[in-house]
Amino acid sequence: MKCYCCSGESFENCCQPYLLGHILPPTAEALMRSRYTAYATAKVPYLLETTHRSTRSYYNTADILQWAQASTWQKLEIISKQAGTPTDTQGKVEFKAYYLDDQKTPQIHHERSSFKKENGRWFFVDGKVS
Repeated sequence: MKCYCCSGESFENCCQPYLLGHILPPTAEALMRSRYTAYATAKVPYLLETTHRSTRSYYNTADILQWAQASTWQKLEIISKQAGTPTDTQGKVEFKAYYLDDQKTPQIHHERSSFKKENGRWFFVDGKVS
């Protein structure tokens, strides 16, 4: 099965090891892709664990779960990325997430996300929705 994040890789060789906690995403983009996959598979604990502690309190488990389960996730498109390599401590990823809402109406979530690396681990900090 191809990975939900549209990398072209299999799920088992792409985002699944991150979601299972076997390895850490090496880049901001890899974290972003794994977070999209976590939405597509309703893995809310992973979403909260990979959100930076400075912004984690702004997110509600029930709301995340409701949106993840009510949506039919269709595809992820990476628009651009700045820094976020294995040797960086900050990065930005702009993306579009295509999905059907609970009424089966096509939607596009366009966001510019900021990421921070601490102690060798990438975290989502915040996102600006367009």
